[in-house]
Amino acid sequence: MIKIIFKIFLFAFILLFANKVFSFGIFNTPYNQSDLNFNKLAMRVYNSGSPYSYSSGAYIYNAMPITTTMSGCKLISIIRRTQGFPKPAYWAIENYKICGGNISEVKNTNMAGWDNLPNGIKPVINNTIQEARQYGKASANYYGYRVIAKTGAYVGTVFVYVLNGIKLEAMMRF
Repeated sequence: MIKIIFKIFLFAFILLFANKVFSFGIFNTPYNQSDLNFNKLAMRVYNSGSPYSYSSGAYIYNAMPITTTMSGCKLISIIRRTQGFPKPAYWAIENYKICGGNISEVKNTNMAGWDNLPNGIKPVINNTIQEARQYGKASANYYGYRVIAKTGAYVGTVFVYVLNGIKLEAMMRF
């Protein structure tokens, strides 16, 4: 009797949740669905146009505007780090595309970093850095990747963002 009840319960569980499991992916659920701070910070950065840092419990959030698209949408990335764990393995990254005050697209990312980017993009990044040092900012495209370089407050510092669509693949300081 217990085996039959268990089988019925298991079958009902699979039927109820199978759609969510296969459509959204158990292992790739967007962080903004479980942590509402992501959406709040994205809208704050969208409205202000400037970066914002926030601390809540064991998390530190860094929200930053990356660029504006040709259609006027803003691409914003939010990095949530767990305090005490400086390595990217403990980071959660959400990338937002916000158009007209509405969130139109959200994608999460695991940052690739310099070593995991395609080899052909590295000279493009170096050229973009040189242009940014000369003109204050620069951007380039490379087979679906977009490289954005901006100078920092300190003379000679250049921040580089590498995007693949709206996903922040790498963020570096030179």
